Amino acid sequence: MNMKKNCIAGARICSLALLALSLAGCLSHTSPYDYVENWLVREDPVRTFVIHADVIYVQSELYTKLADVQKMQDHVRLEVGKDKFGGIARVFSPLIASPEDMEAALKWYFRYHHKKDRSFIFIGEGEGGSLLQEYEQEHADELREKGLVASYYCDEHKRGFVTQEMIEEIQEAIARARFRTIWGKDMPDGMLTD
Repeated sequence: MNMKKNCIAGARICSLALLALSLAGCLSHTSPYDYVENWLVREDPVRTFVIHADVIYVQSELYTKLADVQKMQDHVRLEVGKDKFGGIARVFSPLIASPEDMEAALKWYFRYHHKKDRSFIFIGEGEGGSLLQEYEQEHADELREKGLVASYYCDEHKRGFVTQEMIEEIQEAIARARFRTIWGKDMPDGMLTD
């Protein structure tokens, strides 16, 4: 009888230990950007072998209160949503409240979603765009080496900032970078003209 009680007690201790270990694994996030809630848009499930570029978009409003998140998401979807970048680039738009957040979001992106031959584009508006632009200026060489092919900034919150002309420029920059990756040389002039 004592042996049976010891076995049951031992099994409970093992179960509790396994539960504690699994919870510790769940709580071991290293960045707030591990959580999808800290992104206005995060398109990680898009197949990377079909889409060879990413857009990092930071809108003008900095994150200050939870009540603003839906309005911010709506704006991001209008500016860089699937109707504009579907099939062209995955979109990553982090909630940003400070320069430290900008750095943490980009560090997370480079760690989990960026590969050496993957092009990316920075688009930023207003105060958020200024933070992104400052980050780009401070890390210009490193970002170009990692695959930054274009960047666009606007000093104010402007609906319609991302135009069809900008999207076409981005498509061309992505195509040129992809050609360089595959062929090891620059794309000949005139290759993208109709």
